[in-house]
Amino acid sequence: MQAVKEKVKDAASSAKAKAKEKQAKAEEKAEVATARSHAERELAHERGKARVAAAKMELHQEKALHREEAIQHRLRKHHGVGHHGAGIMGTAAPAAPAAGTTAAVPPPAGPLHHHPPPAKHYY
Repeated sequence: MQAVKEKVKDAASSAKAKAKEKQAKAEEKAEVATARSHAERELAHERGKARVAAAKMELHQEKALHREEAIQHRLRKHHGVGHHGAGIMGTAAPAAPAAGTTAAVPPPAGPLHHHPPPAKHYY
């Protein structure tokens, strides 16, 4: 679900960036049309290129922010699920044995997570 949200945000940012690019190009065209000399036309063209580059950079930054939000969501979502010791999940610690008796502490019941053990060989 988070991937879909990320794609929707990216699409919205992309549309916004395209609109800014078109606006920058239109402004450049208007500046070139009103320019009186060749130097003014070149300057207007450079300003237009700078505006388009700024719009593309903003799109890149927004996409990076969306990726960061998605990663943070994944980390928060899976934080603390079955990877802690006893007592964390609501179970009480075992009581101490009575004085004069020696009680062996039972081994843990097994792994607290549900992942299979890693393979011995990867090839």
